[in-house]
Amino acid sequence: MRQSKAKRWRLATGNEQAERELVRHLGVYPVVAKLLVNRGIDTVTAGQDFLYGTVNDLLDPYDLKGMAEAVPLIQQAIEEQQRIVIYGDYDVDGITATSLMYRFLVRCGANVSYYIPERQSEGYGLNAEALEHIIEQGTELVITVDCGISSYDIVEAVRNRLTMIITDHHTAPPDIPRAAAVINHKQPGCPYKDKNLSGVGVAFKLCQALWRERTGEAYLEDLDIVALGTVADVVPLVGENRIIVREGLKKMTESPNLGIAALVEVAGLGGRKLTTGHIGFTLAPRLNAAGRVTHATRAVELLITKDIATANTIAEELQATNQERQLIERLIHEEARLDVINQGEEANKVIVVAGENWHSGVIGIVASRLVEEFYRPAMVISIHDGIGKGSCRSIENCNIYEALKSAEDLLLQFGGHKQAAGFSITAENIPALRQRLTAYCEANLTEEDYVPIIDIDTPLEPAEVTVELVDQIETLEPYGMGNSTPVFSIDPIAVQDVFLLGQQKNHCKIILQSQVGPLDAIIWHGADYHREIFPDEKLKVAFALQKNEWQGRVSPQLMVQDLALLGEQRAHLTAEGLREMYVIVRSVFRSATAPRYIVESEVLHRHPENQTDKEAMLALDVFKELGILQEEATEDGMALYRWCHVKEKLELITSLTFLKYSA
Repeated sequence: MRQSKAKRWRLATGNEQAERELVRHLGVYPVVAKLLVNRGIDTVTAGQDFLYGTVNDLLDPYDLKGMAEAVPLIQQAIEEQQRIVIYGDYDVDGITATSLMYRFLVRCGANVSYYIPERQSEGYGLNAEALEHIIEQGTELVITVDCGISSYDIVEAVRNRLTMIITDHHTAPPDIPRAAAVINHKQPGCPYKDKNLSGVGVAFKLCQALWRERTGEAYLEDLDIVALGTVADVVPLVGENRIIVREGLKKMTESPNLGIAALVEVAGLGGRKLTTGHIGFTLAPRLNAAGRVTHATRAVELLITKDIATANTIAEELQATNQERQLIERLIHEEARLDVINQGEEANKVIVVAGENWHSGVIGIVASRLVEEFYRPAMVISIHDGIGKGSCRSIENCNIYEALKSAEDLLLQFGGHKQAAGFSITAENIPALRQRLTAYCEANLTEEDYVPIIDIDTPLEPAEVTVELVDQIETLEPYGMGNSTPVFSIDPIAVQDVFLLGQQKNHCKIILQSQVGPLDAIIWHGADYHREIFPDEKLKVAFALQKNEWQGRVSPQLMVQDLALLGEQRAHLTAEGLREMYVIVRSVFRSATAPRYIVESEVLHRHPENQTDKEAMLALDVFKELGILQEEATEDGMALYRWCHVKEKLELITSLTFLKYSA
């Protein structure tokens, strides 16, 4: 089983007439019009709402079914000082929804507390035992956030002893719980136009309705908390979500919640303009780590505290917890990855790996990493006392829920949707599950389905890549689900130079030739390209765009999504060619003005005419493997080579590089 490296490029078809209309009526640049159309925003009205919508355009919360019943019940509970419990969830959407609702009700003077289940022992959603405990404490009203819509039986068991208001955003089942009020835009009969709200988004609409009832004013507090949960839950960033996230990001930068500000600092983001990427890849994982490794309650405490010292302390704890989560995840990923490789052809259609007592809080992340690397549907199973708990992630054209359904007789239970799912299974049935899922994939997927897809918005000429272009496309921010970061392509373009970047030299910078000057292209974790791409070669590149500011100079920077050489000729090493290179390198070190080190440019300038630059650089790799040269790197990524005196006889067959390129 090998990494999936080649990718399919899929160019958006566009709609020239719709693009012209957007340019004419909205005054946007043609490239922005094309990007809007590619995202399904193909009318002037939709474009106006998308680009220029404000908090004044948020929908009326009373349009949500159940809101009219919920508000007076909560109002009464506040006035009578009834004991209220907010019942949340342990992911970031649930954490932020719980924090938002708690902060709001405290502001209203309510007698309120909160409860979040423990991931390992209680699992997701309402828990009958927990509700009994909540009732024993004298609670009169429970408000769920980000959960409850699927808990018909649990709600039914307590409905005569406890008033319950359910707020949720998950797909509604056929039987809606008979709670005092149910607020979920996806339930049958709900007229609410925007069906994309997250759990914290629904909770925010409840706060809006209550605040308007109490004060007659619009409630716009805590939008940074709402934005955090919205981005983390990967809901489409269109409609209300787009407005909420844009305003929330602004608040995070200008006057953030104390807990968020502390989290930003420990994450090393202080002083930066925050983006959805910072939320999704830096802030949210630190909040999520609490629910995965310890308990999500600590993350709620961070977001509701009014004390700076407390916020800083908890933020540091979450930073450490996240590091612990990363270590656990890394160790499990290494085991799982090795298992995939050892399975060989067994893992060609679907990845199924299992381990004793793997931490169930991180197996979903591990599954995502395996999909990233191998581009196969992946199932990672943690076995405890003979029972496996599995987490699945899938590729674009494989419905993982349907795949599990094809094997439901082997499973204890399962649930999820097209791209992600979970299940439980007895350990003895895991081999049979692998066989059944392999058969499903063979019947439903083609070879092409196993090639990753890069969606290209539009091709560009090198001269079009300017700071002005970056400014134009920034009007589409914030990016996220439903409004992905624009991806462009250039085909062809020539390479000017290649460098390694970063303290570990694990990133690659390629300088590309353009009629208007060099273009910098960055490949994160792309050190391998340093040995695959060489000056004067032509390639095609798919990339996102951002601005690079360095010493007062602003320039466009290509963030590479994929690239491929054009007309590539395979490098070939021979014993004779290596001897020629050996003589050249040795002569440099034995000259009268012999340097202590040589640099790569020395080799590129001196190698024999019958060898390519790539073959010359591969020769240096052979010499390193044989112990003739030792490599060191400068701060700018340039490789330096020092001569080593080797007395014993050298055998080329001991060099893996020679064996690979001499065949």
